[in-house]
Amino acid sequence: MMVDRGTSDQWVYKREPALRMRRTTALRATDHGIRYLAPAIVLLFKAKYTREKDNHDFLTALPLLERHERADLHNWLRMLHPYHAWIELLDADLAS
Repeated sequence: MMVDRGTSDQWVYKREPALRMRRTTALRATDHGIRYLAPAIVLLFKAKYTREKDNHDFLTALPLLERHERADLHNWLRMLHPYHAWIELLDADLAS
């Protein structure tokens, strides 16, 4: 997955260029300097086709996401995939 879309300051979602955020928020790095996309963004990519393994990844990652990341994913899904099954799960999660 390409992590370098956008500018040096801004990351741009390739499937919807209106979805942008600070590169420092979208990209993370391991202690060894390996860059990766924030997990909520990876889940957004996975939401398009949602295979069984993507559902598993969503359920595994959900409790590890910060509340604001869950809220971001919720908003992105509502905007880009308004009938996605994960929205209901996020609704319940964010309500608790």
